[in-house]
Amino acid sequence: MTLVEKGSDEPDEYDTPEQASRAHTFSASNAARFMQCHASSHLEQAIPGYVAPVRDPMKGAKGRGTSMHAVLESVTNDFNASEMLAIADALAYVARLRQKRRFQVWTEESAVAEWLPSKPSTTVDLALSVADELHIVDYKMGRIPVDVHDNKQLLFYAATFAFLAPKAEGVTVHIVQPLIGEMSEVWVSATELAAFMADAIKHDQAILDGDLTFGPSDHCTFCPANPHSRGEKGKPMCPAMMQILYPQRYDEDAILDL
Repeated sequence: MTLVEKGSDEPDEYDTPEQASRAHTFSASNAARFMQCHASSHLEQAIPGYVAPVRDPMKGAKGRGTSMHAVLESVTNDFNASEMLAIADALAYVARLRQKRRFQVWTEESAVAEWLPSKPSTTVDLALSVADELHIVDYKMGRIPVDVHDNKQLLFYAATFAFLAPKAEGVTVHIVQPLIGEMSEVWVSATELAAFMADAIKHDQAILDGDLTFGPSDHCTFCPANPHSRGEKGKPMCPAMMQILYPQRYDEDAILDL
C-alpha cells in the first residue's frame, strides 16, 4: 500500500453535475453501495435523462460529520491520551450543563461592552442563555488553577452579555480547565454584578482621563512589563514591580544628606 495525500478519497456527494458524473470511482465511502448495485456507479448511463443533484457538502448530516471529523482529528493530533480524556471530561461537563434547559448556544460570540465609557469589544468562549438564565463558560488550557470567585474576566463577560437573559436575577460563571481536571462555577447576583460594573466604570474612566498610577499585585502575572511575566516581556521593566522585587538596600535620601 502507498500513502496518498489527505482528502484524496473520492467523496460520495458532489457540488456540481460535472463532479457527479465522475462518481463511478470505487472508494471506501461507496464500496457497499457499488458492490450491491453496479448501476449506481454510472447513474447517468443507467437511467436515461438522469441529472445529478447539486449538493452542499457542509449541509445536514454531511456537514456535521465533516465538522466532527475536524474536531476529532485536531484533538487526536494535538493532545496525548491523558489530555484527550481530560478534554472528554470537560465536554461532558458542558454537555450536562446544556441538558438542563433548551439554551441558546453562543460560541466565540463578540459584543461591545456598551456599559463602559471606552466601549471595548469582547469575545466570550461560551454563553448559554434563555430569557431568565445565563451561563458564562471560560476555557483555560493552562495548568495553573484559576479561581472562579470574583474573577474580573468572567464578571466582564457577564456584564457584557447580560442582555441575552433580560429576566435573569444573576449569572452563573464557570471556569473549565481540562488539563488539570478543574471545573468550577459560582452564581453572581445582579447586585454583585452591578457593583463590579460601577467599579470597572470608575477605573475605565480614570484610564481614559490619562491616569498612569502603578498598582502592582498578583494580577501582574502576564503583564509584559513584569520582570517575572509568564508571557512575552518588554523593556524597560515596571519600576513599581522592580522596587518590590529588588528593593534598594539603602535610603538614598539619607545618603545624600550625609
